[in-house]
Amino acid sequence: MKTMYGIQIMYSKAHQALHCALPLTYGTHEGTYEETFQLLPSFGYVMEQQNPGTITDLQCAEDVDGTHLKGRFGGTMFVATTQHGNEHVYPIAFGYVDSENNISLE
Repeated sequence: MKTMYGIQIMYSKAHQALHCALPLTYGTHEGTYEETFQLLPSFGYVMEQQNPGTITDLQCAEDVDGTHLKGRFGGTMFVATTQHGNEHVYPIAFGYVDSENNISLE
């Protein structure tokens, strides 16, 4: 900050500012899965409005799959995907959990 903007700021103050700015910029992930799932139709509507010729069709899959992370941190990564008209897979959401069990999936 001092080099770029000529001001000196403590690390703790910058960290606090970051935690305040991120939710304002990107939103929060609070709420239940049911509440956030309700937002998907409006996402599809906006895609159709902004990209003429786009057709959206939501289908819910009961099956959840993940990949186990073998690196330093371990855990499991889940990815929600969709398929567009050219049959290419497009990721729309992802998440990480400590392990694949019923408690972490709730």
